[in-house]
Amino acid sequence: MKRRLFFGLELPDTWKDEIAAWCASIRQQGEVVARNWSRKDMYHLTVLFLGAVDPADLERVFAAGEQAVRAQAPFRLTTGPCGRFHRSRVFWLGLDGPDADLARLNALHQRVRAATVEALPGVRLEDRPYRPHITLARELRQYEATQLAVPRPMSHEFTELCLFESTRDSGQLAYPVIRRFPFSGASAIRTPEGPAH
Repeated sequence: MKRRLFFGLELPDTWKDEIAAWCASIRQQGEVVARNWSRKDMYHLTVLFLGAVDPADLERVFAAGEQAVRAQAPFRLTTGPCGRFHRSRVFWLGLDGPDADLARLNALHQRVRAATVEALPGVRLEDRPYRPHITLARELRQYEATQLAVPRPMSHEFTELCLFESTRDSGQLAYPVIRRFPFSGASAIRTPEGPAH
């Protein structure tokens, strides 16, 4: 049986807790109404969706992940505004902050894509532009954008790429991490700070 996989960034628990509390508040106030809200353990940032992958190709997927992070240095991301995708009726939280940070995320996306195409020549990847976001709800029914106060900006330095699987656990959708790929670019090597002068 094929496995549904995607590369992404795992969010820190502080982000998940804050976002979940905000979602609970806006749901209670009726500012956003949706049929399917994401559980906080499912919050993540997708880097590249692979779709259904043959288990025989799993080692090639691992090789693509390792190749993609070789030149990748850690980078900082900050949460930003929320929004919706009209066509898919998805409610999301986006990113904000210096352009350089988002440029590094986009560069990672391009490296992961290139490494995946090289490792799996027959793979069919989505052609739509990369728009990083945290999916909060699907099947959106009501959205009062003018009334929403987004969560306070949260910042975090990301140091690894993750390979997630979209699967079912006791019938419930889950996104377990099946492999981690620590960034190994030049600035990933940290030196201890010397004594203060």
